[in-house]
Amino acid sequence: MPLLDNPPLIEAIFELRWGETSLGQFEYNENEALFAGMVSAAASFKGYTLAERIQKNPALPMFVSHRFRRQENSWPCYQIGLGVFTVNQTKDNYSWDSFKSAIQTGLEIFNLADPSKICAVKDSLSLILRYQDAFFPEQTESIEGYLDKHFNIKVSLPESFTTSDKLNSIHYSINFRVDIESRIPKGNVTITITNAIINDKPGLLMETVVHSKAKDIMENNTNINGILEWSAQAHDIQKHSFKTLISPSAYEVS
Repeated sequence: MPLLDNPPLIEAIFELRWGETSLGQFEYNENEALFAGMVSAAASFKGYTLAERIQKNPALPMFVSHRFRRQENSWPCYQIGLGVFTVNQTKDNYSWDSFKSAIQTGLEIFNLADPSKICAVKDSLSLILRYQDAFFPEQTESIEGYLDKHFNIKVSLPESFTTSDKLNSIHYSINFRVDIESRIPKGNVTITITNAIINDKPGLLMETVVHSKAKDIMENNTNINGILEWSAQAHDIQKHSFKTLISPSAYEVS
């Protein structure tokens, strides 16, 4: 069975973000407020007729305001907000081929809403592929022991510190993050591992994020085919990180 056939996936998310001119500073044209309605009409045309309002006015940059599904609680779903568009897929029925197809449909919805939009925002456009995976150590298993056994990551204090008679037992709370520059695709990869309550159960959340700026990876035209090619390259990075950082024993079902 291939390594990623049974990932401990919570959610896979593809994102387009635009309008941030500098850190924390945003700029949008006067028609931006109408775009959510245009996406709603395009999503309905593609069969995603169930619209859900998430955020009320005033709209906040980079926060989704509307969600579109084929039917209640179905996946994938599409989300739009001020300066952000996402494609979301949970573990149920996940495969890369199906998720890539969902991304393509999302881009078609985006383009149907406004064929000039992608090129109009390309100078500030960011592409993001985000995977969130969950792991659940046994109640009797320490966090550092679990990481040592199932991850190719060492997070621990030296024995010379922990065995001091001045200290009692050590309890680890993990908040691990590393940022790496990527070459293909050009951009940045962020790996985060942290303690989290997941579906009301304590565990570890690993998030892998590949982020690129459209102007850095698309020299001429920013278009659907170019973005799909980027998504495949970003997925290769995610697959590489999962394969090299995590032992299959962390998620295999006995």
